Order: sequence, then structure tokens, then C-alpha cells
Amino acid sequence: MTRLHIENLQAKYGEKLILNNINLSVEEGEMIALLGPSGCGKTTLLNALCGFVPISQGDIFSGDRVITHLPAEKRNITMVFQSYALWPHMTVAENIGYGLKVRKVKRAEIQSRVNELLRIVKLDNLQDEKVTALSGGQRQRVALARALAIRPDVLVLDEPLSNLDAKVRLNVRHEIKALQKQLGFTSLIVTHDQEEALVMADKIAVLHKGEIVQVGTPEEIYNKPNSPFVADFMGAENRIEWPTEKDGFSDSSHKITLHQSSNNEPSNQPKQVYFRSENVILSTRQTNSKIQKEEGLILTGHIEQSAFFGSNYRISVRCGMHIIQVDHTSDLPMNTPVSLQVPNHALYIYDNIVENKVHQKSTVV
Repeated sequence: MTRLHIENLQAKYGEKLILNNINLSVEEGEMIALLGPSGCGKTTLLNALCGFVPISQGDIFSGDRVITHLPAEKRNITMVFQSYALWPHMTVAENIGYGLKVRKVKRAEIQSRVNELLRIVKLDNLQDEKVTALSGGQRQRVALARALAIRPDVLVLDEPLSNLDAKVRLNVRHEIKALQKQLGFTSLIVTHDQEEALVMADKIAVLHKGEIVQVGTPEEIYNKPNSPFVADFMGAENRIEWPTEKDGFSDSSHKITLHQSSNNEPSNQPKQVYFRSENVILSTRQTNSKIQKEEGLILTGHIEQSAFFGSNYRISVRCGMHIIQVDHTSDLPMNTPVSLQVPNHALYIYDNIVENKVHQKSTVV
């Protein structure tokens, strides 16, 4: 495996710009997740790396080699496809060894490599089975073993778990991560699942409208989103518009007050405030003592809806023109008056500037 470096890459479909000024480095033995909504350019970037999509500008380096304009078969980058793309008429062992056979590797060497990978992916008792007889999770392991058989410089995975049911997906993502650490392969994985990216990746690159808007460790991306888009995409689903002419505002009986830390300079522009449902402290009138008089966001309102989520209840609270989602341990009746508090450390505050600017000034308080 080797280091991958992408520099000022652009890619188009016809006249439409799909990827714009992509700069990204993947260190040897590192897994980076490309995370973003559908249509943001994740799969196009993988296809450009593999040589399936021509690029209009920029360079791709694999180790010391410039592979920008090499044909796909000369790049030594392999892809695990969303659909697995296995040969249905072949056995498990034949599928895994297919790439080596195409490269005219000796039969004994192919058998040795296939046996090694069968043990690694825990399919050594299924080598003679047709892949059509396997479960989805087993097919995914075959696809992964086939991709690794030729010892690629870089392995890319295009939403490899999206066709699996929820329980199998949880198991397979941990298996892939453990395998990546065991073998030390350099890898990019495409996903639109935030939890999947957080669990599997050493770093995450968030894409939006064909551009990388933030790169960092899972902890950095989750705890320090650099823009409203990243905050919202990473689960800070609650958003309020904040006027700057006064500390708070009231709408009938619904009060919202924001107390910022003294080291955060106020802006002349309106604010967007984002926060996660799990960080909201909910109190009824009977338990109002839970609301502390400390820096943070304080809201009052009434309950509009409650839904059971298994481990907790998702409560929808009407606070004036805002609907705030709150995770709570128990169900509460409709129209119950409540107070909410979000501590400063859980707030992501951004200047409310032009939407099409990718990097927005942010304050994580």
C-alpha cells in the first residue's frame, strides 16, 4: 500500500462541473471516509481516482507516481462496488483469484493467495460455494477479498454496506475496519451514513456541491463543524435564527435567551445557532430546578409530539416559531409546558452569511 495525494482536481460531465478544486491526502495505511449527501460528488471522485472518469484539471499521485492520465488497469487502485459485481457462475475461490488470473499469475501462487484471503475474511469453509448461495455479508467479504488479492496500492469502497440489512451492516463495518488495521491498506470509503464514517474512518472528508468543505478526525468533524452545512449534516438538527439587536426575544409565552461566553466577540450579523437533540436538557414546571442560570441557550415552550425511539423518546417542543427536537428518558403529554437548556459547549454558532459560500465563520462555544 502507498500514500495517495490529490491536487486541485476538477471533473466534469459534459459542461457540468461535478468536482471542483479537490485537495486531499491519504497517508499510507489510513482510511478516509468521503461523507456527504447524494449528488455531492463522492462516487465521481472514486471513479476519477480509478480512471473511470476523465479529469479536466489537477493531478493524482500514488506514492511517487503521477497516475492522472494512466488507464485504469495501470493505476493499481481497486474498487469494491456497491453492488459487489461478483461473477455469479464462479465459486468464491474463483472470484477472489480472478484478478490474479487475468494478470497471468502462476496457478500455485494464485491458490496460495486465495487461501490466505479466505482465512482472513473467514470464508475458508466456503471456497467451493457459488457466490449466489451466499448471504449479503458473505458476498461483501468475497468482494473485499477479490479487491485485495492483487495487492493494490489503494483500495476504494463505494458505499459497500448500503445493500446490507441493519444488523449485518453493523457487523461488517467493524470487520472491514479490523481488517484494514490488520493489513494496513490505504483506503477511501464513500458513505452518506454519518455513524458509519465515524466508526470506520481515521479521518473524514465532508463534501458539499462538489467541494471538500472540511477534513478532520471523526472527533473534530463531530464536535467542531466549521459551517452550518457540516453541523446540520453531522446531526445538529436543531437550528434557530438569532437576532443581534437584543439578547433574546419573546413570542407570546415562548421565551428564548442566549448567553454567550465573554471571550466570544458579538457579530453585527444575524446568527444561526445549531445543536443536537441529545444535548438539550428538558424540565417541566415541576422539575424546573434543573435549569441552571449559566451560559448557554434557554428556551420555553410546550410539547407538540412525542415518539418512542427505543432507548429514549424524541420530543418535539414548540418554542414560538421554532420546533426543537429533544431526546428524553420518558414520554410526556401533549401541551405540557417545558423549559429547555443547551449548554454553551454544545452550541454551534455561525454568522448568517450568504448560503453559497462554503466556509462560514463559526464559533463553537
